[in-house]
Amino acid sequence: MELGAYPYANWVLAVLAVYLAGMVFIGWWASRRIKDVADYVVAGRRMGLLWISGSLFATWFCAGTLMGATANAYLFGNQGVIFDPWGAALCLALAGFFFVRIMRRGRFITLVDFFEMRYGRGMGLASTIVLIIAEIGWVGAQLVAFGTIIQIFSGLPLWVGIVISTVVLVAYTYLGGMWADTLTDIIQMAILAVGVIVMLPAAISHVGGWSSFFANAGNWAELPPFAMGPAGESGYLGYTGLLGWIYYLAAWMSIGLGSIPAQDFMQRALSSKDEKVAVYSSYIAAVGYIVIGLIPVALGMAMFIINPDLTVPETEMILPWMAMNFLHPILASVFVAAAVAALMSSGDSALLAIGSLAGYNGLRYFKPNPSERESLWVTRIIVPIAAVASLLLALYAETIYRLMVIAWTVILVGLFAPYAAAYFWKKANSTGAMAALLGGFASWVGLIFYYLPTTMEMNVGVIEEGVVYMDWAIWDAVYLASVPGFVVSVVLLVFVSLLTQRRDPPRPLTDIDGNPLPVKDWLGIFRRQAA
Repeated sequence: MELGAYPYANWVLAVLAVYLAGMVFIGWWASRRIKDVADYVVAGRRMGLLWISGSLFATWFCAGTLMGATANAYLFGNQGVIFDPWGAALCLALAGFFFVRIMRRGRFITLVDFFEMRYGRGMGLASTIVLIIAEIGWVGAQLVAFGTIIQIFSGLPLWVGIVISTVVLVAYTYLGGMWADTLTDIIQMAILAVGVIVMLPAAISHVGGWSSFFANAGNWAELPPFAMGPAGESGYLGYTGLLGWIYYLAAWMSIGLGSIPAQDFMQRALSSKDEKVAVYSSYIAAVGYIVIGLIPVALGMAMFIINPDLTVPETEMILPWMAMNFLHPILASVFVAAAVAALMSSGDSALLAIGSLAGYNGLRYFKPNPSERESLWVTRIIVPIAAVASLLLALYAETIYRLMVIAWTVILVGLFAPYAAAYFWKKANSTGAMAALLGGFASWVGLIFYYLPTTMEMNVGVIEEGVVYMDWAIWDAVYLASVPGFVVSVVLLVFVSLLTQRRDPPRPLTDIDGNPLPVKDWLGIFRRQAA
């Protein structure tokens, strides 16, 4: 796959420059509406259905979905993208149905507020640390994708593009907070939809139309191309029997459950003007996500028909190559802007989430009762600090899809069980929640080493005959370990909570002001009131 100098690179770079300048301008404009922390973090809780739906879709549709899912579809077919977009769409639907009504009702500023009110300051601090680590990994994935795009179209080193994207993200997120994020997300959603829709017919025409696509679809691993689960002798991603089913569950759960107790998601629910907006926007975003999210999957499969001989590293370059070779330079520029929009809309949300968690919540662990001005200042200043940490991670990892998925796996094995129990099990206490977090994480790490010999054996000869491809071996072990790690987290939550009821009485679920928050009418459905 030749990716040499693109003759119209100046067109693409000019469009990108205008786009990035526009994002910074929006951040400056939105900054004039920021009066306090609530404005900066949750946009004053006055966002309507269009704004929240668009922001959720744009936040979720990230570099992993666009470029990473294309690569994984080329390599493994539909089995390779159960994580995303299928698992991510499941996350949006489940959160809308089970969780966001009560979350919005509690009027929290951040997700950590929820953990702290239900489990105490210790769990609040622990959840802050876990969520920040996950969000930094998420930002890192977006920065790698941006750097890859700049590298392909300009010939500049990968690190240059990563640094440029970091500077722009910091600029408009620092200035405008949630207002800027939401406004830019709406614009980015529109550009993104246009970009991927333009690419699809161009790619399908090059494989002979849809009938030829379905007849000839394949993948590098020679798995059933459209399989939704483990398939016969090939199992799931080559793992058969019990291991195949464990891996399959991990694929659905990593983002499907792991992203539910994530700050950048719940920040949008908390920014909604009411519960209905919070619920319906989750459903709308889920439907839009799976419809648009399957386009990169189709593009990856189409590329396998066009050229089945790509190397593994080349697969993350598929979309830029298609833009260069299949589209008019103007449409190629639109597509590149769409790709950048996908990663920017996710990166800014994660940066704001980190700033909110560390600035708003973290500050209170060191200085009780800070003023509004102090909270706002610290929340803002954390944004560039978090960006630098994400930048260093991106420069080190230089991968997209797996960096994104592991970010949410950290939350899955540590925080999901305490989060769900906080709503629906009154006996859950702070000791049990902390045991679930620490035990789930520790068992996950330990089980990674347990599964590693097996995954190393499975990944011999991927790149070089007789040599273990450690990149895949490690990631496979990470995912396989997440399911039993999650089970350990649930078991510890239940048993430790029951054993420590007298010593550590469970706290009631309350709203941000400490008032009881009854768990009723919590399902994401709304019935017409009787006259």
